[in-house]
Amino acid sequence: MKTPLRFLAAASFLALTIAAGASEGAEQAPLRRAGDKAGSPAALPPKPGETARRASAEEHFRWFCVQCHGPKGDGKGVNNTKKLPVSPRDLTDGKDMAQFSDADMVRTITRGGAANDLSPIMPPWGNVFTKGEIRDLVALIRRMCRCRFDPKAKERFLKEQGKAAR
Repeated sequence: MKTPLRFLAAASFLALTIAAGASEGAEQAPLRRAGDKAGSPAALPPKPGETARRASAEEHFRWFCVQCHGPKGDGKGVNNTKKLPVSPRDLTDGKDMAQFSDADMVRTITRGGAANDLSPIMPPWGNVFTKGEIRDLVALIRRMCRCRFDPKAKERFLKEQGKAAR
């Protein structure tokens, strides 16, 4: 049952990404090499003989997350339409985000939303990012929400959902 769900999540993400590319006015800031000027063309792969650098969490967020979570992390990305069964989470909402431990966020980013009983539309990124890059993304999200994990917030959320604490 997990394999079809993963396939469905991956196919949904691919369809949403393609649809976002067709959206008018949806501009993404391209990733650049270290030292590139703001007006220079985007260049993801390193030039021959140039050492590739590790992209920052901000660059990863702009490239992989902004389509759903929006450039500010407020859940207002180009893929957030009324047709989605679940809206992307507002990562800037500290009250809401405090319910998630860093381990919860690592698990969600690594294995997708379904790993934490969240939206199955959020794809797993564990095969895209290294563990260090995922930790960097979690730190970025913590800066966005200006919050820390609050076990009481998690208890309240689980109680509202009719679920027991894990």
